[in-house]
Amino acid sequence: SSMTRSNLLPSMVIGLLPYFLMKLASASVCVVGGNSCSLGGVGCAAETVEFMPYNMAVSSWDSTSKKPHPTGQITSYAITGKIDTWQMYLHGPLFRKTERNNANDIPPVYVFATFTNQIYLFENFTLPVTGGNPAQPLQATQKVVGRAEAPSTGHMLYRQASKGNKEEMGLLVAEGQPFFFSNIDTIPPHEVNMGGVEFLPMLPSNRGPANCTKIFPQDWHKKMGQVVNTVDCHDATGVCFFSVWKFYDDQSPIWNKAVEAVDNDCLYYCMLSGGSDTASPYCSKAEVVVDEHGHPICHTDGVGAVHGFEIGNTDPNDSTMFDLLLVFTGKASMDNGESSMLKVKAQATGSGNSRSLQVLSSTEFGTDLFQHYAPSGWDVGGDHAWVDETGKYVWVSCFRSHGVGVHMLDYETGALIHSVTGLHEYVPGQYTYTAGIDGVGTLGKPGSYLVVATCSCHSLKMCIPTVPWHWPVPSSQWTTGVFFIIDLSSMTPMVQAIQV
Repeated sequence: SSMTRSNLLPSMVIGLLPYFLMKLASASVCVVGGNSCSLGGVGCAAETVEFMPYNMAVSSWDSTSKKPHPTGQITSYAITGKIDTWQMYLHGPLFRKTERNNANDIPPVYVFATFTNQIYLFENFTLPVTGGNPAQPLQATQKVVGRAEAPSTGHMLYRQASKGNKEEMGLLVAEGQPFFFSNIDTIPPHEVNMGGVEFLPMLPSNRGPANCTKIFPQDWHKKMGQVVNTVDCHDATGVCFFSVWKFYDDQSPIWNKAVEAVDNDCLYYCMLSGGSDTASPYCSKAEVVVDEHGHPICHTDGVGAVHGFEIGNTDPNDSTMFDLLLVFTGKASMDNGESSMLKVKAQATGSGNSRSLQVLSSTEFGTDLFQHYAPSGWDVGGDHAWVDETGKYVWVSCFRSHGVGVHMLDYETGALIHSVTGLHEYVPGQYTYTAGIDGVGTLGKPGSYLVVATCSCHSLKMCIPTVPWHWPVPSSQWTTGVFFIIDLSSMTPMVQAIQV
């Protein structure tokens, strides 16, 4: 009918628009440094900034009543986005642990500005006040060391140096742009692509700007890209993992069977090869991870797909076997949805071109947090995870209003131990929510820190897509992303030793 044709034509035009704009786009967004600036920060423009002290609340989980109980507080330090920095979106911090000067310093840390397509490096932190004295602001050096299309997380690759030491080779950066357009302030946009995984080399500053190399996807998705949220690697076996996940996973009608068939959300593994002063690493094999029952680890109705994940402990008796802690998330809303975790045992098999990955087992994980922490019928919003240096504890960030904060779980049992909350209230008049974590050390140990990147919006009901900090959006509607550094040695009273 004419009515059907009139509705179909606009849909076809909108659907084909990214393809036309892709032809006009000027270049790839991704670049390392600029002029004489390196990814490591050498030769980059620097600004001294302050992180302001902020106390967060700590609760401990009662396994009998299945409720959290207030037990104390912990000190954090915060810096907010500005119009000329990251504005409202930050993701996936990553400590440069090998560049730490001593055991008490806050290591240099990368953080990814998703909306402004920037990679920030903070370094040269002053130390937190100790001895029970009131917390004081921390100073640090802030630099922009690279650009990528909607970067969300990163993983540092290393190589053996001439003296046998491990040195940084470059960053794998996950890019995820579900709206196709890298920016909205120019027509055509700089890049029209959904993302992927880029390798950014750690070149000395005198070599000038370095090109990025996109190592994923390499199949038929390569032209338009795939939305990658998280990248992490099991360095000992050279296996990397990429979570292809869109924020509207399982959100009808945006998510539907057609989207699932053409561009499903799945967890991929990459057998990493190469990597030297003159050559970038590449995936000699990249495939969807298949579980122990032969089912692809992809979107499932009522569950969602793998959003964040963390490489867990390696088997002490077999270095090819290791755990994966997978965080599944579905639905696009900030107040409710679906999320859960699995602990997966995997093994890298074969050698050379026959290398592959086998999943040996999968078990439910973190049921206290995902099934009992929020009131009945509500979801905590599973985000990302980090395993501390002891291998005994897992920190999980949550973004939905009934779970927003960071939560400490027992690695073996998944039992909830502590919850740290209050980050959503740091900036009045907005909702601040987690978007990635990393850490060093362990709770109660001096020199231990947990970094939390956040995003923000004005209303829980209209949190995605975000609004830019320029015309025609009035400044009263702008919100700011906050970067938090939590001092894990500052909890008072110190109540880590809880039987689980």
